[in-house]
Amino acid sequence: MSAARVCQAARERQRPASPAELARRLDPKFVVTPTIRMLSDIAVRSVTEPDERDVVTTPPRTGKSRLLAVWTVVWALMRDPDMQIVLVSYSDELAQAHSREARQLINEHADYLGFRLSQDKTAVGRWRVDGHAGGLLATGINSGVTGFGADMLIVDDPVKDAQEADSAAHRRRVITEYRSTLATRVHPGGSVLLVMTRWHPSDLAGELLESEPDLWRHTNIPAVAEAGVPDALGRAPGVAMTSALGFTAEHFAAARRTSGERAWYALYAGVPAAPEGGLVKREWFDNWRLPAAPSGAVKTVVGVDPSDSGSGDSCGLVAMSLTAEGVVAIIADLSAPMTSDAWARAAVDLAVDVGASEIAVEAFAARETYRRVVAEALARVKTRVPVKITTWPPKGTDRGKGDAVARSSALLQALEVGTCRIAGHLPNLEAAAVTWQAGQHQPDSLAAVVVGHDVLVHSVGGQLHLSSPLDISRRVREGTMPPPPAYLRRRLG
Repeated sequence: MSAARVCQAARERQRPASPAELARRLDPKFVVTPTIRMLSDIAVRSVTEPDERDVVTTPPRTGKSRLLAVWTVVWALMRDPDMQIVLVSYSDELAQAHSREARQLINEHADYLGFRLSQDKTAVGRWRVDGHAGGLLATGINSGVTGFGADMLIVDDPVKDAQEADSAAHRRRVITEYRSTLATRVHPGGSVLLVMTRWHPSDLAGELLESEPDLWRHTNIPAVAEAGVPDALGRAPGVAMTSALGFTAEHFAAARRTSGERAWYALYAGVPAAPEGGLVKREWFDNWRLPAAPSGAVKTVVGVDPSDSGSGDSCGLVAMSLTAEGVVAIIADLSAPMTSDAWARAAVDLAVDVGASEIAVEAFAARETYRRVVAEALARVKTRVPVKITTWPPKGTDRGKGDAVARSSALLQALEVGTCRIAGHLPNLEAAAVTWQAGQHQPDSLAAVVVGHDVLVHSVGGQLHLSSPLDISRRVREGTMPPPPAYLRRRLG
């Protein structure tokens, strides 16, 4: 056997079976934690099996980007030097930093790896394996991948931060770029590996998992296991992940206090909102849910948070009723993307369907325009009862002052103590409400509920007594709290 064949046979015998094993052999300081081992197995599957689609979410400083965007690239080319890999990040700089590290590893360990880089393609963002078709293109998500196909597409952090994630326009750009450009560059049988922080439910990962649930697999590893948060490692609640850098449960608790709840759940738990809800808790809906819309309502209104652009952005549209006992029931939610003409017609149709006596439209701007478009829609239908058109907040009052959280304070209290309840199930409204965090755009459906709730609690003035939670607690302790009517005591089973 020739010397070349002896070397080749030796390499085959010692060829690492995974990116993590390769990293451990070439970098004595590389630590393979349970998280890294699982991510490495996912990478192996993406390289060796056709048409894999994976979303990966783990806390920062776990080594995921270095493993998946650097070591996986090197390992994949060691296994198949003809593999064409595309690496995409939110910026050229980040993608090229990963590329630079991978290129350096190849140059330093070419003899062990069994391949070298071509001298005619050595740019930091685009290089090729000498004598083979394989190589790497590393680029920002908005820079394009024209002329380069992919046997494997790695998307590592396509969104920079929460500010980008909170921009609906930016989210659309990222999703459009993936669908129209990146996905079209993946060869038949090629795999896609998406690694990102879940700042928003409607981000790229959320879009893909919702629209293609049969194709995409989601692997989430939170810093600390928690009931309601998916954990691929299957730990008991409260168990912290093993950290290569030595982070403990106490370190993670400190990080949670420092970062705040939204950042904690996005960065460290891998979910875009606390599972029990952010400002609105899921248990509030479940604890106080009504089996159906109450009969004999004192007043019913339609609340509208109008779409502003006129081009079909989202409109909040709900119907709500006030009972004789002072409970506000949310009885319908038709929130959806609509033009101004469409939402005005939908508001009128909903008012007719539920017998509402008022349509209240949030109008911090264009007050008279909103009133006019609803009046025109109302003039085209017959109603059982007169329907008044109002804009909110009323002029000359302090109602509606402050930011979205301040405007929602009365509603949040009412949802918590049960003086505002959902009748039946309104899954879209409920899902949107529990994802809302301070600093985020308020869901349009919830903004419409704020309008309807405020109108109803102010509609009867002195005829309606609204107790504070402290007053309710005192009366319960003293035994003077009257029982609620039967329909309020029923729970959906």
